[in-house]
Amino acid sequence: MNAKEIVNVLNFASFRPEPDDPSSSWSNRFPKEKTLLLTINRNSIAWCEVLRGGRIVPGESATGELKELLTQLGAQLKDHTENGWVSICLNTRYVITLETNLSRRPGSEEAVKLTPRSVLGARYERGKRYAVTHNPETNSSILLACDEEQIRKIETMLREAGIKPARVCCGTYVLLRHALTVTNVTKTDDKTVSAFYIACCHGSVCALVQDQDRWLEIRSRTDVYEDTIDPIVELLAPFQQRISPDSEVILIADRQIEGLPEALTGVFQGHKFTDLSTATTLWSLLAQY
Repeated sequence: MNAKEIVNVLNFASFRPEPDDPSSSWSNRFPKEKTLLLTINRNSIAWCEVLRGGRIVPGESATGELKELLTQLGAQLKDHTENGWVSICLNTRYVITLETNLSRRPGSEEAVKLTPRSVLGARYERGKRYAVTHNPETNSSILLACDEEQIRKIETMLREAGIKPARVCCGTYVLLRHALTVTNVTKTDDKTVSAFYIACCHGSVCALVQDQDRWLEIRSRTDVYEDTIDPIVELLAPFQQRISPDSEVILIADRQIEGLPEALTGVFQGHKFTDLSTATTLWSLLAQY
């Protein structure tokens, strides 16, 4: 064992996960290294620095085609890191669906990322990357599918710009999972949770109906809104007739969207309304998990 290896053992560096280890959180992979969080939207990108120790520093955004933006801003983005490592958050060209009777074998939520056919069976499609969240109370699951070729093209463009992608995720899926986790904590054998979840992320919207712990319906669309909240309200308004009277309406967005809580409160009158959004909701989650 050489001197560097001995030092790494003494300071626990040898026990840290590899930078591109998908099974480990971002905060564990880069505890003492400045990295970058990058969102890729339909016609824009946005970024945020994660400093040593995990503090986030929201950056800027730019509009245009990704290839052109990386040509113009690649060096600048890399300068926000120490070694080029970036977390990629896709907010376009994905599909979120509600499925039933998927494999529930131990570890299946991780297995779907590596051997998706073993979890999805006949629902598996070649050329897709998947993530899944199982409802612990029923046989339904939330399934995320992204185009493999699109992801590979993005990863190639980033590497050509000197940026090393360490993780690829979907912002809407991240937000929805977080909302489910923090609001389903009151369930007991004799107490269930009914809620209408709304996740908004850089133009995309996902709505999930949960009735007495059961996931009944999901609606997910990308590239819905840009400069106005009207398309969000129009998409969600029909659910007013489809959710139970005691359902809580829960909003989570990548940031606080001006006017949206007030508009939704008006549409879903009589329902308890909770807004989980903060000024840096998405950035905070990406930097932590």
